[in-house]
Amino acid sequence: MEGMQDSTTAIEKRYTLTTAVCLIVSICIGSGIFFKSDNILVATGGNVALGIVVFLLAATTIVFGGLTLAHFASRSRGHGGLISYAQEFLGPVRSTLIGWHYTFLYMPVVCAVICWVVGVYACMVFGLPSTLPVQSGIGLAFLVLCTAWNVLWPRLSGYFQNLSTLAKAAPLLAVGIVGIAFAHPADYLSQGIEQAPSAGLGWIAAAAPVAFAFDGWSSAVSIAPELKDAQRNLPRALVIGPAVILALYLAYFVGISCFLGPQEVIRAGDASLSEVFVKLFGPGAATIPNVIALVAVLGTANGMVLATLRMPFSLALHGQMPCAPRIARVNPTLKFPLASACIALACSVFWLAAHTVVTAAGLLPNGDISEIGVSLTLFVLCLFYVRALSHARTERDARGLISPAIALVSSVAIGVAGLSDPTRWPFVAVYAVLLACGVVASRRSAASS
Repeated sequence: MEGMQDSTTAIEKRYTLTTAVCLIVSICIGSGIFFKSDNILVATGGNVALGIVVFLLAATTIVFGGLTLAHFASRSRGHGGLISYAQEFLGPVRSTLIGWHYTFLYMPVVCAVICWVVGVYACMVFGLPSTLPVQSGIGLAFLVLCTAWNVLWPRLSGYFQNLSTLAKAAPLLAVGIVGIAFAHPADYLSQGIEQAPSAGLGWIAAAAPVAFAFDGWSSAVSIAPELKDAQRNLPRALVIGPAVILALYLAYFVGISCFLGPQEVIRAGDASLSEVFVKLFGPGAATIPNVIALVAVLGTANGMVLATLRMPFSLALHGQMPCAPRIARVNPTLKFPLASACIALACSVFWLAAHTVVTAAGLLPNGDISEIGVSLTLFVLCLFYVRALSHARTERDARGLISPAIALVSSVAIGVAGLSDPTRWPFVAVYAVLLACGVVASRRSAASS
């Protein structure tokens, strides 16, 4: 099926390195980071230095995971993307498992929940009733609209991604600058280092929820077929993007902790960013953080939709799903795989409905269905990390062992933490059954064709 890349499947090279970096940064930086500082400080007992350590621990997955995937991106001879790397380096069975997981479970689930979050913040900003049906309805409308402009005007989507990344990165950087310039970060850090030995190990548990603020980065490789000079630019994006994200997160955390003070951040909770704006601009600025959060989640949702729409196309190129030739066909006018977009949209709508039912029934009181998909994805990515370790051992490259080894350990640790709640186990079983059925159907279709 590798030879399927002909005139009917050729896709335009429309994205640059800048867009690839912005896609990674924009997908990862959602609204969550603006409301995580208090959780970190609660877990660390107000210790800013230990909070920085937590962010660094949680960042190991994306930083070293990105470096490991860059290893495959630089060696790939195909059109790129996770499915292509799996097909080329992991074999057909594991490639099918990874492809179906990303195409039908992980990416549309996360896409659906993020679109619902768009509805949550839209209700807050525009004063609409904050009921689950209204939130889900707005999320559905945005999902359809976002799909339309990604299909009809993909370049516009790329420009929006760049602008939304700037819009959400600016407040993170601004808070960091304000905190560092007008507070005394050295005092908080030195005090935290002195108190660290007596803090115990309970603060390590905070790494699991923080890891979700870093999630989504691996989805960006789905634009590899449309990325100019992908063999060079994708590895660069997978290194630059995670580094930018970590720098922005640390700047924001240190800035807000030092500007308000750790105890004030803990007291204010999710309203801590509002406190910053009130202190700087007065009481009328208290609602600005909701606008910032809405812009942040709009960019994240657009990035996830942009990536999700291309996944069935990538899967079909390798003959890993029924009706592959039809799904891999690119519309000659729009230069976009329309069948792939329709399948992705249908999957996202299904998972949005599932999320609404699960939330309404209170089946996951401490989270949502996307968190299960995120945790399972950490284990799926381990297949790449293990293969990268094998490459390094075969080539006797001691330095090549470092990134995949750290990524493997951190992914397993955070994945286990994310699935430790017994209320999530039935959903894990459902995911596993759906994935197994898809893989079996795909392999049978491939064998009969």
